[in-house]
Amino acid sequence: MTHKDNWIDAVSMTVDLEDGDMEEIIGQLIELAKLNGKVSDADILEKDIMRRERMASTAIDDNIDVPHSLTAGVSDFCVSLGVVGHKKIFMLIAWNESNTKNLKQMAALLEAVKNAEEKILAATSGQEIFRVIEAALTELGVN
Repeated sequence: MTHKDNWIDAVSMTVDLEDGDMEEIIGQLIELAKLNGKVSDADILEKDIMRRERMASTAIDDNIDVPHSLTAGVSDFCVSLGVVGHKKIFMLIAWNESNTKNLKQMAALLEAVKNAEEKILAATSGQEIFRVIEAALTELGVN
């Protein structure tokens, strides 16, 4: 399942993220992101995400962390999302050019995830997470 504009994809979402330190979590999120075919260089992506993470925390609240970065390591706007133990949501967002569309996509996605936080934490599959986020985006008027 993919969003009709193909900027989020169920294949890159899981409820089975293994707990670990931020570097380990980011590594898992990059592996998930590679499944959508938009990661052109995983090493560059990891380097850029980790550089951004060292600059300041990317925690949105106690339950949501969003490592993100502008990077040459992806071919297009790229998202992966994983849940650890139905307790914490990690979402990696990467984009390859600075433009208004990508910033709007990121803002909409962050709002959708915050609005649907409880449902995402309760999800039993990546497909279910995708459906929850799609519904939250629709509620926000984002197609």
